[in-house]
Amino acid sequence: MRLVDQAITRKSEADEANLPGEIIKLYEAEADLIGLPEILFAGVGRLIDADVVTYSEFHHVSGEFRSLLSVEDDPSRRAEAMAAFARHMHSHDFWRCHPAFFGERALRESDFFGEEEFATLPIAREVFLPSMARRIMSIVMQSGDYVLTISGHRVIGRATFSDRQRDLLEAYRPHVLRSYRQACDRTLASMTPTDRLRIAFPELTPRQLEVASWIARGKSNEDIATILDVGIETIKAHVKAIHAKIGADGRLAIAVMAHTVPPFARMPPLWRIGEKVWGGHPPA
Repeated sequence: MRLVDQAITRKSEADEANLPGEIIKLYEAEADLIGLPEILFAGVGRLIDADVVTYSEFHHVSGEFRSLLSVEDDPSRRAEAMAAFARHMHSHDFWRCHPAFFGERALRESDFFGEEEFATLPIAREVFLPSMARRIMSIVMQSGDYVLTISGHRVIGRATFSDRQRDLLEAYRPHVLRSYRQACDRTLASMTPTDRLRIAFPELTPRQLEVASWIARGKSNEDIATILDVGIETIKAHVKAIHAKIGADGRLAIAVMAHTVPPFARMPPLWRIGEKVWGGHPPA
């Protein structure tokens, strides 16, 4: 592993303790879910003197998961480590990162495993030690259908995270959670009416989606027929099909759906929204 952010290196005691400064930087960033990990990498790295910081999200509805590191990593090695972690994560509650187990605490591997015991753990031998990772401290937060885990890591040869650093991370935690929720809101707010309809109703064809989007903008059937250069009867047929597919009776209902941000049951993980995956076409 090679550090890509030289700010995430060993810090002086004064820098490490600058909790108010890190909280201010976190809120000033006003990040969405795409930009938030980088902000947390730097902030957590400085706050607890971590060599590497990981950011992981799990979305219960879809079962999708993303895990990001503050360092460059070999993709094949990363895939192997993730597979090994999945095999061994249920060996102890610390690895499962369940919100009920962590609560509002910051927990360290040293809270549960002694020096010799850790070296014998399958998850240590297959996941952490091959990457030179030895010390681990994590916080876990749940927000709606999402579980967010932030972990600081130190390489082999470094001391365990101190009680003081644990207290700093615990004090930082509520601000991370609040910033995460704000990032979710910003990500949702960035969606266009077309995006919202596409996500909420994937059964709409591209043409039906286009018609629905114009309806949401207040256009009449005649206006839409002119814009799309098709006959009025074609537009009426599309409107009828749209009503049938989304269960909306009337143009106002379509407009409300397009301009509101409800918790769509079929919405994909929010971190995928804003990653330029739409490109004017339905996702694959």
